[in-house]
Amino acid sequence: MKLLLVEDNPADADFLAASLRRQRAADVELVNVMTLAEATAKLRSETFDVVLLDLHLPDGSGLQCLDAIQAVDSEIPIVVLSGQDDEEFAVSILNKGAQDYLVKWEGQGRTILRSIRYAIERKKSELRLNYLAQFDALTGIPNRQFFNDQLNRATARARRDGRKLGLLFLDLDDFKIVNDTLGHDSGDRLLQEVADRIRRSVRTGDVVARLGGDEFAVLMEGLATPREVEAVATGLLEIVSQPYHIADRQLSITTSIGITMYPNDNSETQMLLKNADIAMYQAKDNGRNNFQFFHERMQADLMEYHELENDIRDAMRLGEFHLAFQPKVNAHINRVQGLEALLRWTSPVRGSVSPATFIPVAEESGHIIPLGYWVLNEVCLALKSWQDKGLNPVPVSVNVSARQFRQPDFHKQVAAVLRKHAIDPSLIEIELTEGLMMENTESAQHELALLKEIGLRISIDDFGTGYSCLSYLRRFPIDVLKIDRSFVQEIGSSRDGESIIEAIISLARSLRLETVAEGVETGAQLNFLLDKGCHVVQGFLFGKPMEQRLIEPLLTALDQGDTDSTLVRRALQGVG
Repeated sequence: MKLLLVEDNPADADFLAASLRRQRAADVELVNVMTLAEATAKLRSETFDVVLLDLHLPDGSGLQCLDAIQAVDSEIPIVVLSGQDDEEFAVSILNKGAQDYLVKWEGQGRTILRSIRYAIERKKSELRLNYLAQFDALTGIPNRQFFNDQLNRATARARRDGRKLGLLFLDLDDFKIVNDTLGHDSGDRLLQEVADRIRRSVRTGDVVARLGGDEFAVLMEGLATPREVEAVATGLLEIVSQPYHIADRQLSITTSIGITMYPNDNSETQMLLKNADIAMYQAKDNGRNNFQFFHERMQADLMEYHELENDIRDAMRLGEFHLAFQPKVNAHINRVQGLEALLRWTSPVRGSVSPATFIPVAEESGHIIPLGYWVLNEVCLALKSWQDKGLNPVPVSVNVSARQFRQPDFHKQVAAVLRKHAIDPSLIEIELTEGLMMENTESAQHELALLKEIGLRISIDDFGTGYSCLSYLRRFPIDVLKIDRSFVQEIGSSRDGESIIEAIISLARSLRLETVAEGVETGAQLNFLLDKGCHVVQGFLFGKPMEQRLIEPLLTALDQGDTDSTLVRRALQGVG
């Protein structure tokens, strides 16, 4: 143990040295200097375990001495030696960062040695606490507090020097899926690797921090133009998206990045993170795995987003949502074969709000989960109502969001709703997107099997717009493929679109799956589909989405044994 004694009184220095010798502490080396200047020079050139510091020196006194030592080495333990037994002063010294305060001549060697060792341990604890307060325990990189401190200092330097700084806000895309499907241990390991990749991708001197969860930030100083930030952001997108090998699995993940520049975007430091966060959400809205620079208009967009989110919450509470039902017609025999339940929102303030507007916000905010169960409950109530009126209802398909489907107890919740209303499970068809199925095939396969055990039908919505993988169609217990309306709209104008439809119909036939074409609006589209073997269609040609009460004439027509479709046609024409 190497001690630096800063003491200008030879008698005091000799007394301390003699006291330590009497303890036969062979591992103690004592180096004595007499001035503050000598002490700081020694600390710069040599390594010491503890500084024993007198506060009355020829070139310094009081707290000035303590500040000077800490300025050279903020991590070294300091024991202050004083000729005064002043408790109030001792407390002030400890508050300034000293580890102990000893009165000269009163301490025996054992007491001094014990104080030194305690000082070392206390300093270690202090440094550890400081580390935990400023660094992320999982990844080892700085945390939000440290980043905010650095950001404040960096903006002050940029203001003084007239240089720019850039702030990048990174949020991993769909990280929750990793935690939900592979567990938090795998999620933590992924975060560690992402943090390491980010750290290795930026310039020397750039600050990388984990702000919390799956959010990271990078602070870049001394910039001449935004292009320097753009180059780093491009590199980050590339390196983060490269495969990861975790728990004997290969994982892929992407990130969305928001960028703000100082002083271009705002002169207030506290607004920079907020601006970068807003830009990050714009990157998410633009398809993810990209970066966006902050613009003032984004602030208004974010405010509208939050207002819409709040309005959705209020609409759920006030009962502003309702269902519409669109018929699925077997055009070969002109018979209604099923219905699709569609969520609608009529706001007293906003009017009729398009699902394309509110569904993505509900999905991202989590409101889609209670909304999804509300839809299922309302469908069951409608089926029960039709049954109570003596009608034989047709199956109703219910769209299920990715967020709802990934709930651990999704199949149990569905089964509970069906039991509550005594609904035959075969009357409910669950519609899922193919992208959702491919997010985690093993988990999706297991959940679908549980839904099939209940007795539900499963359909894949918007088929052909995403993966369209034959292998998953064979593995998953699917009943129906729905041909996306974008392909139907190309009938008669795009041979490629027509070829895709033919391929989907042929694929479904080979796997003994039913096909349903969405968005059928013209006779030419219908004739093409019938000619290729797709008989079940839905679209404005046969009927727009309609209220529950308007569905009853269709069910009445079916119950009257309408084989020539006269009543069905009349009912559809009456409400379409």
